Amino acid sequence: MKAYMIERLTEMLLEDEALTDGLTDQDASELLNWLIGMVEDLEAELCEEPQRHQQYVAHLKRLGYEITHISRSYGVPVEELIDLIELAWREPGEEPSQKPMRA
Repeated sequence: MKAYMIERLTEMLLEDEALTDGLTDQDASELLNWLIGMVEDLEAELCEEPQRHQQYVAHLKRLGYEITHISRSYGVPVEELIDLIELAWREPGEEPSQKPMRA
């Protein structure tokens, strides 16, 4: 059941062309891989509360739409926007990632 649910949620992201509309292939791939990784990271929670999977995917899609909009409108690479989101989500006191900051 878990594998099917994750597969179905992944399909929902991949089928939504608006998520990557106007992005380069590289940026589109980066965004979709990150969103799919988020779904996979939420696997345990989704299994405990399967009725909430639609809410999780809807939230991730909204986040994806906003990333796409900012990237398209201001020319900011998707990878940098994802890094910014991950920085904001980091727990206080958590060590920064080893990825160097890009200008």
